[in-house]
Amino acid sequence: FGSSVVLALTMEFTFVARQVDGLILVETWDDLSNERLTPLKAQAKQLLKTLQSAPRQCSIDSNGFVFHYVIHDGIVFLVLCSQSYPAKLAHAFLLEIHNAFQEELKREYGTSYGVDYRSLVDTIEKPYYFIKFDSVIQTKKKDFKDPSSSKALQKLNESLSDVSNIMKQNIDDMLRRGENLQEVGRKAEDLKYASHDLKKTTKMLSFQALLRKYGVVGVIVLFVILFVYLRFF
Repeated sequence: FGSSVVLALTMEFTFVARQVDGLILVETWDDLSNERLTPLKAQAKQLLKTLQSAPRQCSIDSNGFVFHYVIHDGIVFLVLCSQSYPAKLAHAFLLEIHNAFQEELKREYGTSYGVDYRSLVDTIEKPYYFIKFDSVIQTKKKDFKDPSSSKALQKLNESLSDVSNIMKQNIDDMLRRGENLQEVGRKAEDLKYASHDLKKTTKMLSFQALLRKYGVVGVIVLFVILFVYLRFF
């Protein structure tokens, strides 16, 4: 019985990703041997690609686990916890990760006046750009791993998160919503190209109509000009 209680109060992996496209900036790697988390990591990566217009914070049920996430300045902070892990503590953890990541951005890009961290993050092309930040996440995680510890209880008491207002969703609904948004995006892109092709076709038809209407006249004028040039110059 004791082991099941420990299992029921777990904090698993953490992701930091770009909101606009789900590009992973950081992923924790302390659980490589845990095969039961492999499909959940795959779900997390799918989920991160669906949050372009999602609520700023949410808790998403997934087969006995919950994905908790918050979004700040175009960056998603996501953690997977067991269903019994306190949601308020999970969101307090995410807030600490967000604050620590802000310091990481300052170290990476400097603190000069007017520096736009969001724009700089948007220019990143390769995933895991901030993978070294994993060590910071692991350090923070130690204070939250056991919800009954004195440190965790202190964090819980200090937390200003109001979890009663946090939206709750189901993973299947979220992924289905993401697929629908991607389909809408594809249709919009197809429509854009179709419109472009239609404009090209319209221009070509207009040009052909002009040739039919004025082509003979143009040839005659060109012939007269050529004759005059050869005859008098």
